[in-house]
Amino acid sequence: MMLSKKMIGVFALSLLLFSCSGEADNSTSTSTTPTPLARTTTPKRFLFDATKAQTAGNADWVICENSSGTPIRFPNPLQSTVTATTLENYWRGGISAWGIALAKEGHSVETLAPGASITYGSTTNAQDLSRYDVYVVDEPNILFTAAQKTAIMNFVKNGGGLFMIADHNVSDRNNDGSDSPKIWNDLMNNNTVQNNPFGLAVELTNFSQTSTNVLPDATNTILNGSQGAVTKLKFSAGASIKLTPTANSTVKGLIWKTGLARTSTTGVMCASSTFFAGRVVLITDSSPADDGTGNPSDTLYPGWTEVSGNHARLHLNASYWLAKLQ
Repeated sequence: MMLSKKMIGVFALSLLLFSCSGEADNSTSTSTTPTPLARTTTPKRFLFDATKAQTAGNADWVICENSSGTPIRFPNPLQSTVTATTLENYWRGGISAWGIALAKEGHSVETLAPGASITYGSTTNAQDLSRYDVYVVDEPNILFTAAQKTAIMNFVKNGGGLFMIADHNVSDRNNDGSDSPKIWNDLMNNNTVQNNPFGLAVELTNFSQTSTNVLPDATNTILNGSQGAVTKLKFSAGASIKLTPTANSTVKGLIWKTGLARTSTTGVMCASSTFFAGRVVLITDSSPADDGTGNPSDTLYPGWTEVSGNHARLHLNASYWLAKLQ
């Protein structure tokens, strides 16, 4: 999403009534899995990363933060109080709609808050990746360390689901010299587990368009899953994806830029892959997940509900595919 986007937070009153409270930061709770709603027979655990400057600049890519703008581990009010009619601004965060949608189905959602550790196989970390089914990282703005990259790769290799979201080229929100395309490419090409493990790379591009160039595959549950069919994807300053089937034969383009053949290995907007027992999805624009609400000091847009709900369907279908529910 472009750094120059602007909007006015007209929902301030609802935030005061329903948003996460700075006085109720439950990030130190001893419970690792809040009780889910009994709406699914197979509740899954989703961890949303907030350790990589996801709130820098106008970004607010968290499911819940307190009144000071700090992401908190467990959403507040507690997700056990979420009902079928709960509005997304019950929690304050630019991707709270995503979190609320998962909670409505009875899944557990948590935030890996700033200062928390990214580990895999640690018995002393209450938020070790091994405790979760899906790890969501929306537009990271700080490079992963060597140890963190090894942890993420092993999480996927051993059956975890990784949801990667990037933004356009030259989108460094915290001015540290690294933007999300660089960070994701570094993870995939500079780790101790395997070079180019997913057959994916973020192309250093910047474009905006609404594409209907969707893979025609009724059996693909990311595009035709429990949440319905995905027929459009709108990018508001996003990058593109390069596929390398020779590196990973499972890599699959799902949505392409307008006019490209669906066999093209470049110009892809959404793709998936598997790696050993795990699954990966990559979308190269943060705008579609943006629900337009969050920290009132940020400039946000309602991408989640754009193009007739296609963005919500895409992200939720992908979430459930990553969690091996479809």
